[in-house]
Amino acid sequence: MKFLNTAFITLLLLTTVIVNVANAGLILEEDFDPITSANWTLSNGSVLGNPASEFYSQNALHFNGSGTRSATTNSFDMTTGGMLSFMLKIGGSNDTALFEDADAGEDVLIQYATNGGSWINLVVIDTEDAIYKDTWGMVNLSFSGSAMTNNTKFQWIQASHSGNNWDNWAIDNVSLSNNVNVPEPTTFAIFALGIIGLASRRFKKKS
Repeated sequence: MKFLNTAFITLLLLTTVIVNVANAGLILEEDFDPITSANWTLSNGSVLGNPASEFYSQNALHFNGSGTRSATTNSFDMTTGGMLSFMLKIGGSNDTALFEDADAGEDVLIQYATNGGSWINLVVIDTEDAIYKDTWGMVNLSFSGSAMTNNTKFQWIQASHSGNNWDNWAIDNVSLSNNVNVPEPTTFAIFALGIIGLASRRFKKKS
């Protein structure tokens, strides 16, 4: 009975480790339901979710207004490189007033800056790109090189637009992860079985 209790506790502890380690690479996760304000610096961006049919999943971060339209994250340790993923929608001809049709050249830029330096483009998304025009599309950006610092921040910004209520866009389901070497859960499972096997042999010998 003592052996069984020990084996159960070992498995329970290892299961906890597996869950914690499996999430180790995730640095930022934001679905704007509601927004975690401490993670962001916004300019003419606001959380909207009505009508729901225009938004990807409940609320999204929607951009409007006559000035700079941008969303900037805090700084993160990205020394191992990583991946930035999010959903994006740009206003098209079939949308309502909340997503007025963005004209050519009014692109959405995804940028990074390190140690308070100047912004560098990760990608420029054309407002005429059919993947994001009138509909939500997934953006996956892997990065390395000069973005790999312990003080890297990210920014979404519209290069130009025609003013308030024109050329709208929105983002949702933002996630940022680094390239941490995460052991596979199967590795832990094999390790756990090995420990239990050794403990079982020792238990049998003593019996």
